[in-house]
Amino acid sequence: MATTQFVGGHLPQWHLEVDAARLLLILNRFALAPSGETERLAHLAKLSFVRHFASEYYLQKLDFLLRYPRYFAFELIELHAACDGPAQDTDVAKEAIRRVLRHGEPELHTEPFLRFWRGAYERLDDVEGWWFSRELVCVGREARGKAPRWKHYFLTQKGEDTAESLREKVEHARWYADRIDDIHRFMGHLSAANIKSRQYRHKGYREANLNQLIPDLSDRDISDNFQEVFGEPLGVALG
Repeated sequence: MATTQFVGGHLPQWHLEVDAARLLLILNRFALAPSGETERLAHLAKLSFVRHFASEYYLQKLDFLLRYPRYFAFELIELHAACDGPAQDTDVAKEAIRRVLRHGEPELHTEPFLRFWRGAYERLDDVEGWWFSRELVCVGREARGKAPRWKHYFLTQKGEDTAESLREKVEHARWYADRIDDIHRFMGHLSAANIKSRQYRHKGYREANLNQLIPDLSDRDISDNFQEVFGEPLGVALG
């Protein structure tokens, strides 16, 4: 995407641009067309927009699933066990789990999440400023009494076009977009609060110290859970 400096056949190794591209792809998949509720919030947007997403809290939860493939794979196993959504189909679930674990995440300059008081979190101010300066996404903040303001993301037509161009032209971006499609397909019906509660079931996540990196799940966490639920070996080399 010549218009945004992302694209020349690869994603740059510069941390800010990698984050901006990855998170833009999430917004492009999960943002919704304007509705009556969106029109109520339109005054918060500083740019003309085509779709809307709320909130930063939810965005962070989705980004965690993208950057920690083993957590996502573990949840696919759990969703199948609960007969919840598309993952209840045995063949579909097993194929998706094995695909997620087999391909991992591209070797880019993305970093594990630090533990914050609300769990996995990182400041997005620089990314949001980068988006806005290129008229891709603008952020509006809704007052909620004494509670922290709620962030709303307004995706512009240029932002949507940029995300689609990334997907079409850049191999690593296409990997992210395909994985985001999987997350939307299998977990798009879950709320941010539900995803958070699932994260906190894992001891490593729950007991990570503030400002310490959240550990990934182990080989045994995944393989034992798969064996218990599906009654067969995982069949994918981990590590």
